[in-house]
Amino acid sequence: MRRALNLLRHSIHYRRQAFDEGLERAGFLLVKSLLDPKPGDLMLTWNRYGGFHEQATQFERRGGTVLVTENGHLGKDWRGKEWFSLALDHHAGAGRWVDAGPERWDSWGIELKPWQHGPRAHLILGQRGIGEPGIASPPHWAEGVQHRIGGRIRAHPGVDHSIPLADDLTGTGSVVTWNSGAALKALKLGVAVWYEFPQWIGARAARPLAEWGAEPKRDDADRLAMFRRLAWAMFTLDEIRTGEPIARLTDAPI
Repeated sequence: MRRALNLLRHSIHYRRQAFDEGLERAGFLLVKSLLDPKPGDLMLTWNRYGGFHEQATQFERRGGTVLVTENGHLGKDWRGKEWFSLALDHHAGAGRWVDAGPERWDSWGIELKPWQHGPRAHLILGQRGIGEPGIASPPHWAEGVQHRIGGRIRAHPGVDHSIPLADDLTGTGSVVTWNSGAALKALKLGVAVWYEFPQWIGARAARPLAEWGAEPKRDDADRLAMFRRLAWAMFTLDEIRTGEPIARLTDAPI
């Protein structure tokens, strides 16, 4: 039987018990340690930050598979449910997942707002720099971008909750991100995005910051295609409990 090591903390925020149920229903035997992983064995971790990244790297080198979870890409609390992202190897678009078609996103009936062309200065989305090396934003990234291209900085919501994102985006022509979920919400609201992390999950619908000076990307077809693929990288807590999303990732060829 395939074994699974769940490294999520015992905290209500991480919902470890729900992930345990999902792993068991996906056919895994839960173990408390796994020093000899074999192909098919799994390690579940939260965003590969700190010492978990090195542990995950060693696990992969020994033949195991790493499943990374985080808050849902469009928010942990969205559409009245709790959401978590799931991908093999890495987070924020750098990992792998199974795109099973447009039906999932389309079934939600989410409206993608018309593109706006506001007069306010572009908004730089600050991030806390927490996460896996190479994927987490570099230190003082937002300040460095502001120095290069101007604009105004919006603090990460973990630092400042004073202004709702939708209000801050009103009248704003574009935003700049490293790889934030706030930029995905901006795209949903019709605000063009520039990004700097090359593998960012929303890249198809945006333009690299290296191309600053060109027109921002406002392409309806690419935006819809990006959200349709994104839908298969995020699941509700109830879906995770069933084990189906985990089984899809670990059983299907990618």
